[in-house]
Amino acid sequence: MPKTNAVLFDLGGTLVKGSDTLEVAKVYASIMEKYGVVRNVEEIARVYEELNTSSLLKKIILMEGRFWVNFNLLLLERLNVRDRVLEIADVMDRMWWNHVKITLYEDVVSTLETLRGDNITLGVISNSLESDIEHILNLADIGRFFTIKVGIDTFKCVKPEKEIFTKTIEKYCLDNKRTLFVGDSLENDYFGPLNAGIKAILLDRLDKIRVESVRKISSLIELIDYL
Repeated sequence: MPKTNAVLFDLGGTLVKGSDTLEVAKVYASIMEKYGVVRNVEEIARVYEELNTSSLLKKIILMEGRFWVNFNLLLLERLNVRDRVLEIADVMDRMWWNHVKITLYEDVVSTLETLRGDNITLGVISNSLESDIEHILNLADIGRFFTIKVGIDTFKCVKPEKEIFTKTIEKYCLDNKRTLFVGDSLENDYFGPLNAGIKAILLDRLDKIRVESVRKISSLIELIDYL
């Protein structure tokens, strides 16, 4: 098997914490409360989960206007918010990073340092905007490791669509047989790249996935053994 010379990562849940549904819902609740809108965090989390699908993200990225404002408008509509919705949706977008705390998993920096020391090209493919990826990587102080940053607005594609992986390979002149994708979503980060002809490893930190045929690790430290 050819030696791996490029590793592409998912972002939230793989490299950084703070993007799980409940944490996101708490941020939404905090911003809405400033406008006198009170909703249960669990209710917000449920609506966010319903909206945060690959198919809907694809539709929104093709719409006119600011992506997250459009997403927030849908969320507010589902939460039955009727007053000042455009203003609230806009503030949610502009003030989001003032409310979010981004932290790294403990195994991230040492793994990235080892990979970079082996002259392996590193990248991120995430179902976020390019600007969000850049912002998160900088907040987490790991932006220096990555030369490839692909979001849903890069090619107007979302994971697990094959195109977001194949177009990344083409744009950055990577060899798909020597490229490995690592992420925590079975559908988006494992079967997605596999269907695009790219090797994949599932990061299952809590050992939730019990599918025998799935190649997985519980820590990024283990990744070195698969290169």
